[in-house]
Amino acid sequence: MTMPGSSAPAEAIPLLARLRALPGASYWGAVGLVLASLGLRLLFAPILANGYGFLLFYPAVILSAYWLGGRPALLATALSAAMVCAFGPTPLSFLDDGRALLSLAFFLISSILLVHVLSSIRERFSDLAASHARVEALATGQAELFREHAQRTTDHLQLISAILQMRAYGEEDPMAAQVLNNAASRTLLISRTHRAFTGDETRTVEFEAFGRRLADVVARRGGLDADRVVFGASGVAVPVEQATALGLVLLEYLTTLTACEPQPRLLVLLEARENGRVLSLIASGAAGIPAPRDMALIEAMTEQLGGTLKVSRGPTGCDLRLAFPAALQPPPRWEPLNFSLH
Repeated sequence: MTMPGSSAPAEAIPLLARLRALPGASYWGAVGLVLASLGLRLLFAPILANGYGFLLFYPAVILSAYWLGGRPALLATALSAAMVCAFGPTPLSFLDDGRALLSLAFFLISSILLVHVLSSIRERFSDLAASHARVEALATGQAELFREHAQRTTDHLQLISAILQMRAYGEEDPMAAQVLNNAASRTLLISRTHRAFTGDETRTVEFEAFGRRLADVVARRGGLDADRVVFGASGVAVPVEQATALGLVLLEYLTTLTACEPQPRLLVLLEARENGRVLSLIASGAAGIPAPRDMALIEAMTEQLGGTLKVSRGPTGCDLRLAFPAALQPPPRWEPLNFSLH
């Protein structure tokens, strides 16, 4: 993306680089600059003496050195001197004029110095640009690596929080349940802080595209064939945190169905209903299709989403429906433990 007013320079620089890459383009560019200066020299010839004709050729030398390089600039210097000799008010007459010869000598010496200085500056700028490009590429790579690491850490923390919260509900000891609930709350808070730090806090994911990619990865790793997984084109997008939870549910069921013979078909559909969402995983086409093996994980994700889970099994199918609110649920309430010392 380019800001308004900055597109022209951004396009001019690559264009100049492409022109310089053409065979002999730098030298022809120097010739063109000299001819442009000659045009100005002829235009102002009535008011310029022989010795001052060189002034209008300095821009050609300077621009050739800065844009095209040292050798094209030397060519521009030689051509400029020849043009002044050939197209002066009286061609070659300045050879009998000492002041004109001094001007010619000064032009040649100063032009050579300008070419040397500007070529050196141009070379340093090129080295600096190359170094900056390498540093920028390294920094970008490190940033992407850090972002990926932070995203994976966030997903693991979210999973741990859900499992802790589920264990807290099943714990008979009130103090142990409170400890697990506090741990779940803190872990989910850290997970959301990670998402905010990596810029994913408000980002949404279209679940259909996300699920298709997940199914392809599972198929490449020996799971259910991707062509047996059908996605409903609902176009529903969910926050990244919810997408992670739903992805874990889908991954668990895809892994479960791998053991079925023959392989069943799975319909995956995420629907938007008022203020909520409903994920339907409908497996059919085989006898004795089981429910997800790791129901503890499914229940943990359901608990974290603040939803309800319903699993219906039939002779040749299994229907899993997970309904949850569209908004992210707050972390579990955190209550410090109270100890009585006697």
